[in-house]
Amino acid sequence: MINVFIPHRWNNDDYFYLTNILDRTKFKVRDYSVPASSPFDKIDYRYNVDPQIQKQIRYASVVICSNRPANNNGISIEEIKYALSIGKPVAAIRITDNTSSQISAMGIEVLPYRKDSLEAWIYRNI
Repeated sequence: MINVFIPHRWNNDDYFYLTNILDRTKFKVRDYSVPASSPFDKIDYRYNVDPQIQKQIRYASVVICSNRPANNNGISIEEIKYALSIGKPVAAIRITDNTSSQISAMGIEVLPYRKDSLEAWIYRNI
């Protein structure tokens, strides 16, 4: 069993793409992302990353995000920064041709959208 957190926005299909590739791997996945069907009632905006979401990230073995440039601003990039700050391994999956400048600047490995590439990265990082 691998615990995964996926920083995402609901206004694009990244979450669908990322869960789709995870489902095709040989791992049983427990998803600690915030689902659309039961979002947190209140988000505490005094924090860059709400404590409820921090808790979800702490439960994760790995964090998987997209390489989408839209990750440059907003809560997704803050969640990624938080994950790195507590030592979580983070990988970006190539969803678009262009990669977020912040993901590149943080040195996050960008993997091809292939299950074997993701599986190999997970093995190296858990």
